[in-house]
Amino acid sequence: MKNTAATLLTLSVSVCSVMVGLGIVWPLLPVLAVQYGAGGLIVGLIIASYNISRTALSPFVGRFSDRFGRKNFILLGLVAYSAVSFAYLSAHSSGALIAVRLAHGFASLLVVPIAMALTGDIAPRGKLGSYMGTLNMAAMAGLGLGPFMGGILFEHAGMTAAFSSMGALSLFACVLVAAFLPPDRESGAVVRREGTATLKDIFTNRTALALVFMRFFTATGQGAVYTFLPIYAMRADMPSSQVGVLLSVNIFLMAVVQRPVGRWTDRHNPKYPVMAGMFVAALSIFPMPFAGGFIPLLGLNLVMGLASGAVYPGSLVVSGHLGRVMGMASLMSVTDAAWTFGLIVSPILSGLILDVWGIVPVFALGAGLLFLGSVLVTALLRGYRPPAEENAG
Repeated sequence: MKNTAATLLTLSVSVCSVMVGLGIVWPLLPVLAVQYGAGGLIVGLIIASYNISRTALSPFVGRFSDRFGRKNFILLGLVAYSAVSFAYLSAHSSGALIAVRLAHGFASLLVVPIAMALTGDIAPRGKLGSYMGTLNMAAMAGLGLGPFMGGILFEHAGMTAAFSSMGALSLFACVLVAAFLPPDRESGAVVRREGTATLKDIFTNRTALALVFMRFFTATGQGAVYTFLPIYAMRADMPSSQVGVLLSVNIFLMAVVQRPVGRWTDRHNPKYPVMAGMFVAALSIFPMPFAGGFIPLLGLNLVMGLASGAVYPGSLVVSGHLGRVMGMASLMSVTDAAWTFGLIVSPILSGLILDVWGIVPVFALGAGLLFLGSVLVTALLRGYRPPAEENAG
């Protein structure tokens, strides 16, 4: 009998390690770019390059993984992650940083989306929500912890230590996967030499299209908050420590609710937290520029974190159900591309609005796009019911 719990633990620890490393360098990249003389537009391009390569290459990587397996893709991604981590230290120009970021985005495609697909493969019937929620909790916890660790490392040990820590964490995850993740034929990975869904199949399926819309519109709403809440706080003379608390609380709450909501979706229709979470998250974003202080903003971020966190386990369970038909990685890589595309569109569009109309319409745009997404997703998922063998109600 396959030890799926041990496989899930290995994947969770590995993904958490990688996401901690990603979070470490997240707040340091703009500092590094400015040190090399980059202006605002180039800084934005450096940041966006990571998501550009993910958006462009994600669907292809997913189809390859469905055809050729999981473990080797994850190992290759972790090795590439480690190399990229140290390549940051050798990038002494804006152009070099853009190239490294493009490579970083590609490396990330080989790890987290494929790990998600493998989790969907191995999850026992009736436990898909628990498994997906556990892995996503590990990813979000790592991403939330990373910036905090990065700030401490940068302050006390410098830039080199921060990027080296990212590489060390990736190497640790690589060793862990190589040693403890079983080969595909033993882990339960589903390899399909043929029959994986095409892009046309995905975009003409109502449920798959709902997942694409969910990922895109959620990214646009969250992107507006994560990118421009610090600017709003700065203009309101709010200490940077309070801004860090706001964003950390938001992300950590998202992590905390993953497993309990995932377990709930194992017993009930997973569409409900998706639809309700998107709507409530949209309502929490709109009043943020009118909050008038740290405590009201903290309350709104608490609501947003809980609501946004509830969306992911439900959507991952729906993805898992559908992925067993379409190809797990093929579907999840397309929804991942929608997510990263939203993270590209949101800062650019919001930045233009900020320059023309100010900070308040930025939050209105984020809330409006997320509300539009909730309407579209609700319409597309209205008749969705999970497969009978999953024992959801």
